[in-house]
Amino acid sequence: MNKISINNLIDQDPLLKLVQPDNFIGWIYSMDYDSALVVTNDAWKAKVNGVPHNSFLIASSFNPANYASANQMEKEVILLRVIGACKLPQDDDMIRTKIDNYQNQTDLYLSDDDKGYDPITQNRLQFGGLKCRVLGTFYMKNSELNMGSDIESFSVSMRMGVYMPKSDALSLIVNYVDPIRKNRFKEELSALGINNNLLPFEIGTVRYTSTDRLHRANEADKIPFYIQPSDFLARRTAVLGMTRTGKSNMIKQTISVVKNIADSCDLPIGQLVFDINGEYANANKQDNGSISDVYSDGCERYRMIPTDGFSHLLNNFYSELQEGLSILGDLIREAKKDGSADIDTFLGMSLERPDPIEEKGEYKRWQVKTALYKTLLKKAGYAYTGTFSVKFEANKKIREAVDAVINENVEPGCEVHINPNDSLSFEEAFKWFTAARTANKDKKTKATGKLKSSSGSNWFDEECIAMLNLLDGHNNNDAYIRGFRTLECGRPYHTPYRTKDVCEEIYQHLIKGKIVILDLSVGQAQLRERISKRIAKYVFDNSMNCFTSGKNPQNIVIYIEEAHNLIGRNMDLSETWPRLAKEGAKYKIALVYATQEVSSVHPNILANTENWFISHLNSEKEISELAKFYDFADFKQSLLRSQDVGFARVKTLSSPFVVPIQINKFDPKRIISQKGK
Repeated sequence: MNKISINNLIDQDPLLKLVQPDNFIGWIYSMDYDSALVVTNDAWKAKVNGVPHNSFLIASSFNPANYASANQMEKEVILLRVIGACKLPQDDDMIRTKIDNYQNQTDLYLSDDDKGYDPITQNRLQFGGLKCRVLGTFYMKNSELNMGSDIESFSVSMRMGVYMPKSDALSLIVNYVDPIRKNRFKEELSALGINNNLLPFEIGTVRYTSTDRLHRANEADKIPFYIQPSDFLARRTAVLGMTRTGKSNMIKQTISVVKNIADSCDLPIGQLVFDINGEYANANKQDNGSISDVYSDGCERYRMIPTDGFSHLLNNFYSELQEGLSILGDLIREAKKDGSADIDTFLGMSLERPDPIEEKGEYKRWQVKTALYKTLLKKAGYAYTGTFSVKFEANKKIREAVDAVINENVEPGCEVHINPNDSLSFEEAFKWFTAARTANKDKKTKATGKLKSSSGSNWFDEECIAMLNLLDGHNNNDAYIRGFRTLECGRPYHTPYRTKDVCEEIYQHLIKGKIVILDLSVGQAQLRERISKRIAKYVFDNSMNCFTSGKNPQNIVIYIEEAHNLIGRNMDLSETWPRLAKEGAKYKIALVYATQEVSSVHPNILANTENWFISHLNSEKEISELAKFYDFADFKQSLLRSQDVGFARVKTLSSPFVVPIQINKFDPKRIISQKGK
């Protein structure tokens, strides 16, 4: 058959493209449903620049030149992976022959003519065996290339040649996507709001072993590996490996890819990065720029301490009243330093703002309560920028009763009159509220409730009375309590420099499709974990509420470093992080988590992870845990030994098997130059 005819056949039948006669390396001499044994020869291996460990091989019984006349059973190609060497039946005899020959040698370096082998023996000594894993079967169906993840049948008498796939054949294998999966892409992307025809993107090139002197000697030998965009959106992705093996580089690549998808589709996709080490918010020696440098026009950075170029990650307790109270409640309950009734009442109150028109009476009470709460915060040492002031309504009788206490021991003519209907400074507010506490108590019975509203009800409710006691440091019986000092534990969580809830602000950035980087490299570890959890919960709850109300949630991708600290093995699945990882996909939240410890991640999360990027692991325990998933068991030794940066074993949702690749390096300069085109 001439070359033109073969090319025509390849166009009609891609199965032929997989079989490259020039890359023949041997025959299958034994096979079952799971594995195959291949006999090969040193000369054949040398012709294809060697057969590395974990490399792909393909086996077929048809002759490409006579493909048209091949019977139906022969028209398939078996995909194999080399997992080791195997002994041939005559190997023991060959070993004895070599040892006998070595014992007769008198010189170290000999030419082939002087080695003492006859041509037939020399040829026999070059044969060896390869043990291979059966990965699946390629075949044609409905004029499309299909692949099954097993073999349907095998013939012990069939002569199957084995070939080393290169160039187009290797590209077709590693980038294969099932036709059914291809059809789902459009449906999934449409559900995500993407109607453009998105092309797969290159993430790296095929690499079999740490030593890549021969199989990647030329640029033409570096076969690109592509990933389908829909594999990442609303999916879970694990990036696993030791420090300095390329985890961060992989995450940067993913952020860049998602941003390109969003830009090309004119679709906002929010990305939230929990940056534990500050390497995404700030440039480092390994990079020529950070994510924030590359996407400066669409990136927001946050820190827990005031820093130029960063927004504040903490909330202002004076403006975010309910949020601050919620944080205080959590901290005080955990500390368990004060079990007084006043603290219990304080923790149970709400500072939600009533409607000033529909709930006028409640609104006035809320003004008193919030003024008292702010005064309590100031007394507890919470920083306040500008001039502190509070204001609320108090009728004439209330003002007179309080003034009487304030001026009880004041000489005539030196009386002080503090009117809360005007703005009060902290000193005035503190003096007024402590005096109001006294005025509200009966001196004889010590009962509270002397101050009455115009309607005759108690002017201070139970929650206000509790805060008055905390402010004064005494309970209703005037016994000493820690009071406002109990609230001091929340000071590290407060900043005086913002006026809007940071969680809401971040979520709005994500809705607009921005990249939000939380630089958590500075600040207390406990504070970092608590803030991270609050933000993650806010994003999850809002996306879930959007979904359950019948609306279309926003596409969001969340990136977590040191994930074992957040979605640990023993965490309850009802907690925020495991729940986000387990349920987030249906609310259009994708999760990319990175860690060094596979075994410490919640097993339910691992079991539901669709995409895997694995670099070097230095523990057999971790590798054994990883080997429970897909076909990572084939790479046990490679993962343990190879420490090359960016050398990863990758399994994506679309890929039917693990592919070893070298991840492309994140290149800020190249991305910036491409943006300018």
